[in-house]
Amino acid sequence: MDNVTPVAMTSCGLRADDDRFIPGLSRLADAVKLNGAVAGMQIAHPGRDAGFVGSEDVVAASPVTYEPWYQHGAKLPRALTIDEIHSLVEKFGDAALRCKKAGFQILEIHGAAGCLPTNFLSPHDNQRTDMYGGSLHNRMRFLLEIIQNIKQKCGTNFPVGVKLSTEDWEPAGITLDETIQVAKALEKAGCSHINLICGTHATSDREFLMPNEFNNKETKAIQDAVSIPCFAGHNIFTPTEAEDALEKGAGDFVALGRSQLADPMWAKKAQEGHPEDIVPCINCLVGCLDRGLLSNNVIHCAVNPSLYHFENDDHTKAKEAKKVAVVGAGPGGCEAALVAAQRGHKVTLYEKRALGSAIIEAAVPDNKRNINNLIKYYHHEIAHNKNITVIDETATVDKIKADNFDACVVTIGGKERNLKINGAKNGASIISAMDYLNGSQKANGQNIVVIGGGITGAETALELNKSGKNVTIVEVTDHFLSHQATSSSSRAYAYAISKTNIKVLTGLRPTSLTDKKLTLVDRFGNQKMIPADMLISAAGFISQHELYDRLTEETNMQVFNVGDSKYVRQIYDAIHEGYIAAKQL
Repeated sequence: MDNVTPVAMTSCGLRADDDRFIPGLSRLADAVKLNGAVAGMQIAHPGRDAGFVGSEDVVAASPVTYEPWYQHGAKLPRALTIDEIHSLVEKFGDAALRCKKAGFQILEIHGAAGCLPTNFLSPHDNQRTDMYGGSLHNRMRFLLEIIQNIKQKCGTNFPVGVKLSTEDWEPAGITLDETIQVAKALEKAGCSHINLICGTHATSDREFLMPNEFNNKETKAIQDAVSIPCFAGHNIFTPTEAEDALEKGAGDFVALGRSQLADPMWAKKAQEGHPEDIVPCINCLVGCLDRGLLSNNVIHCAVNPSLYHFENDDHTKAKEAKKVAVVGAGPGGCEAALVAAQRGHKVTLYEKRALGSAIIEAAVPDNKRNINNLIKYYHHEIAHNKNITVIDETATVDKIKADNFDACVVTIGGKERNLKINGAKNGASIISAMDYLNGSQKANGQNIVVIGGGITGAETALELNKSGKNVTIVEVTDHFLSHQATSSSSRAYAYAISKTNIKVLTGLRPTSLTDKKLTLVDRFGNQKMIPADMLISAAGFISQHELYDRLTEETNMQVFNVGDSKYVRQIYDAIHEGYIAAKQL
């Protein structure tokens, strides 16, 4: 996102800001064209967004940034001078010409998601009183001048499109009505296409809460207002959803981003009629945003451990086929089993419950239903792999030893932390969040108290709230959803809960339940009583080392401890560790 001009401390993308980069860019363009595709390049400047990754010089239309970012220490941008604006317009044009010389056949200007053009388009971010601020006509001037400059340097027939946010989800920010007007002006200026998303990098966590295809209505409104092609994007993950968007007239094309990170062969598999083989994006935002873009790091993907590791060949056959036990068919176990089998090992996968294990409950909230696609993918791939045998039973140390395995991957997950509260009876007045989410236990009564203010507690509380319950979350620490600074899902759930009547109490420990009253105590011994018809424990998970420890001590086989059984983290970690373990066999 920095290929127009290098931005200190943030430049990590393809560069087109100097002629010395043309040879390298030409190799990329040639490779794309030789494989039958059209070579396109997106050119961009991060604008105010350089602030959230610590850039030394942050520039924008005005010294305004997203309020939560500023509260977390993001540097305030300085307002560009008129001369600097003119210089940047020239730099966009120069970068475009270099891309054309390198052999790229189409360009796109990143005018969405908080990048520099949106800092001008936004009535909130743009507080200028000169020719680049105030009216929408003035606020779109910078973007239109970039288009004009590129056309002058690359030729009027060279296709140049723009990526826009239909809305930016920021207070007093970009609206759909204004974006429609911008789209019309871009068409008049000679734009070849408009690529449509929603939100900004600052509000990207909101995507975690949104249903699939949520942007279709907005993109259709823009498509109906212009005659140039529009690309529909955002939360379109499957070929069925892509076809649906096209049939509804949401766009002339569908633009895929994260879906192709999850599976770079998405389009080929869809074209060949094998959608069941597509590794699905689960919309977790962990690898691409939390540990990627928003951390000033390279892009990762939770479900694709090999992303950008071009030196790795997932299907390289092992020198020696081994007999491998994989214990537990959560995401880490399924990934380990598949990769090991693809490498020629004979795999026995033990799972007493069902493929997916704990992520079955994780997929219950509506906003996380895409996890079901991952479970279905693992089901299909494992069922059709002749090197994998699934055993519907619990694997013990003695069984694994008796079956003479060469290696064992332990992926049994974590176990729920048990709460001991005086007067609370298991199954009667207190149940686990996992049992509530999977439907094996019901929350009886109207006043429900969720013990635990992490992700599981927040999800459980929101599900209860949807069913009409009065919900209170109790967290023993001083911080509810304590990872909001680094976790998109935490920020999203905090936002969602702020829009409900769910009560959140922090710094309190539950001690006893009497006559449907829960007693809470703070660190100073002060007591507080709240109504509680039932308690739901969402106090987190603890790792399980016993099986791994015993196999390590009592056998000579290779033993790997993967995912939450090692220590409790996220789906990302389980899948990546399962992949790495299988590569080491």
